[in-house]
Amino acid sequence: MTVTAGNPPGDFVQVGATRDGLEPYLDAAHRRGMRTVLVETPAYLRWRRLLGRREFEVEVAVERPQDPDAIRAALAAAGVAPALVLTGFERYVYAGFALARALRVAPWPDVGDTFRPLDKREQREALLDGAPQVAQPRFVPLGPDSGDAADQLGFPQVIKPADGGGGLGVLLVDGAAQRHRALDRVRALVNYGGGAFSGIVAEEFVKGPEFSLQGVAHEGSAVLLSVCEKLTSLEEVPDEPGLSGFREVGHVARPGDGAPPALRELAQACLNATGYRAGPFHVDVIQGPAGPVFVEMGFRLSGGGLVALVEKATGADWAELVFRTHLGDMAPVGPPSPDAGAGGTGIAGQISAMSEQELAAAETLQEPGMTVEIQLAAPPPDPAALPADDLPVLASDLARHTGTTGRVVLSGGPGDRIPALLHSLVADRLRG
Repeated sequence: MTVTAGNPPGDFVQVGATRDGLEPYLDAAHRRGMRTVLVETPAYLRWRRLLGRREFEVEVAVERPQDPDAIRAALAAAGVAPALVLTGFERYVYAGFALARALRVAPWPDVGDTFRPLDKREQREALLDGAPQVAQPRFVPLGPDSGDAADQLGFPQVIKPADGGGGLGVLLVDGAAQRHRALDRVRALVNYGGGAFSGIVAEEFVKGPEFSLQGVAHEGSAVLLSVCEKLTSLEEVPDEPGLSGFREVGHVARPGDGAPPALRELAQACLNATGYRAGPFHVDVIQGPAGPVFVEMGFRLSGGGLVALVEKATGADWAELVFRTHLGDMAPVGPPSPDAGAGGTGIAGQISAMSEQELAAAETLQEPGMTVEIQLAAPPPDPAALPADDLPVLASDLARHTGTTGRVVLSGGPGDRIPALLHSLVADRLRG
């Protein structure tokens, strides 16, 4: 689709709000004169207003945004004419692609005529079949009779929902008894927006430095924008002694053109195996003893403030490049332009601060040429201001996306100092 002055651009529909508050697709849509439409649960729309987030021109409340038929009916009733449908949050990525295919609008068919996003279990199976050279943890889908097979993975092992997001329900266990408790815990959780998980998997725990790759698929080729080193904490689960879950504490981003060949090859193998030909993606990996090990893949922009961090490090406006790829109204890749970023610092890092002490420590950081930005989080609104029926729908959001006091962002200066300084701010929270 090419947007011209005589061709009304239609509506941009985002299925699911971002949880970090950035909403990076808004600016790309506004530059094209597209009306912006957000689809979300009524509960999260109310919560989002309390948070003071950026506004879309149209908000469409859908009780189950994971249901593409429900979204389609609601959009028709609201008089929305979609020209581009993208997903803002992991929970709704499956519905977003199904909706675009049903409406026959971008990103269909460039994304792939028959493409559908794969959940975590399906991704592993696709790589086993289509890219067996990619190392990944051994895994077992968990069901009533899978205990013996799961035991063969050894311990410790990781228990995770097949279609969760944001670390929800991802637990580290060290024995069959702990796995049984972890399963009970995950089954008791409610997925974002309400509803159960599609399944639960156990996988071998691989120890090593963690990274994520951010990129855009264009005509089936992986354009790698950045590589982020992850800082991850291991937190004890409330009221579950001995059970621990993972939380991403921070990231250090570097331009993707300097990525090792093994990471570039892994990103391309993931696109090939999943059949994903156009659009944003991110891939989580662990650097194992023999090379990178695939963990999981997302078919959307990263959350957690990473869109802004990638732009600071690389100069690339990730959301803008996604729009170019899907709408074909400008060159989707190539040298940065004023709209796509004017050049980055080469390295940038951030942590999500959980205390005033971490923010105070950040204020004392001084390095020649380095910029320290401290972005204070607004005091969280009181959930009691919401209708009581909203609280079960928002339970996972309140558990996983609240509690920070701000974000600390470091850029410029001696690049090798940024990881060390960020580690110093959160050393007591990082897992070994």
